[in-house]
Amino acid sequence: MTKDDKNDAKQKPKEAKPKKNIHEGHRARLLQLVTNCGLENCSEVQAMEFFLTYIFPRGDTNPLAHRLLDEYQSFTCVLEANPDDLIRIEGINKRSAALISAFKELFFYFYSCRMGKKIRVSNLPELIDIVEDNLRFRTTEYGLLIGLSPTDYIIRKQIFSNQNASEVGIDTGALTAFIANVHPTSLVVAHCHPYGKAFESTKDVEAFKRINEICATMGVKLLDSFIVGEDGTFSQMNESYVRGVHDVEELAEKFKKLLAE
Repeated sequence: MTKDDKNDAKQKPKEAKPKKNIHEGHRARLLQLVTNCGLENCSEVQAMEFFLTYIFPRGDTNPLAHRLLDEYQSFTCVLEANPDDLIRIEGINKRSAALISAFKELFFYFYSCRMGKKIRVSNLPELIDIVEDNLRFRTTEYGLLIGLSPTDYIIRKQIFSNQNASEVGIDTGALTAFIANVHPTSLVVAHCHPYGKAFESTKDVEAFKRINEICATMGVKLLDSFIVGEDGTFSQMNESYVRGVHDVEELAEKFKKLLAE
């Protein structure tokens, strides 16, 4: 090697080392965090980020988690967003928007399967819990039918969406078919008023009369017809609220007034 070759070798720049990926192993750490601490102890961004790993099998989901929460303000609002609206967000396409929107149905399916186990309803609060678990967080009107055995075990539970605006609460055709197929001794019906009050409307009263007539004709005891709204749960059988839901701000204001007295 000549002297010039040696000088050239000295002046030749060293090859740059590949930059370390700061997100390497992040998914594994996130999974470990959720496993060890539970989602309830994670931040909303971490919860959203973890959720997105199920939608996107690869890549860093942290920036997208921030963009979604910046736009929709909360985890629940993201899941309840319309797919056509979700695709406006950078990083969301039609497929991922559809998956995000459908994911909440998995939660309802989980509770539906769980409630489908042999459960005995021994008191009114337990019954209301079951009704609210299935209807409380629906964003469109849904109906619920619960068939009970002579010993008050749940035989079958059916949830259906009411897409027909002219129908109220429970579709009479679906009710008749349910009774004919399930053969329950007693029956509970319910429907929800998304973003509205639980108090019965004139149409609700008319629908309740029809439900009573069908049950009487088919030899089934109607235990109650519940309406779930933002302000609580209403019993049409007793014509009164059986459970109230108070707004946090309203309670805080009442507490302030109580302290001031």
